[in-house]
Amino acid sequence: MHIHTFALSCRSHARLSRSLARPSARLHPPAAVQQRLQIVTEMRDSIEIVHTSEYGNFLKHLYPAFHKLLEGGQPQFTEGPEQKIRNMLLEVLNRLPNNETLRPHVQEMLSLCMTLLEVDNEENAVICLRIIFDLHKNFRPSLEREVEPFLKFVNRI
Repeated sequence: MHIHTFALSCRSHARLSRSLARPSARLHPPAAVQQRLQIVTEMRDSIEIVHTSEYGNFLKHLYPAFHKLLEGGQPQFTEGPEQKIRNMLLEVLNRLPNNETLRPHVQEMLSLCMTLLEVDNEENAVICLRIIFDLHKNFRPSLEREVEPFLKFVNRI
């Protein structure tokens, strides 16, 4: 690779990292609910980025924001913009490729989904179940100790 090509690649990588960091910062309150809904909708509609070499940057900048919104937000039991945001965030998490790039986030994502499974509405809980099944299927050896809590949950319901 020529130095000029490498420099261009580094600049575009830095530009993309900044562009991913901007929506992440705008996802948190005090951003208006409608603004957050628009940002999440745009991210869901452009999810193809996770099938590129930028998947790591996507996770680095946006996964913490998604996690914070889902964990810190209130479950919604009626239709509205907050429910749409929560639902779309879970849909995006469900559509993430289960590969080595995701591995550093697997434990945290599984824990989040287990928590949401117990407190969130049925529609979101179903998506959480899909995420949990996919994580267990693709990262089984590293999640062996998480099987028992899940089975206990299933037993309770």
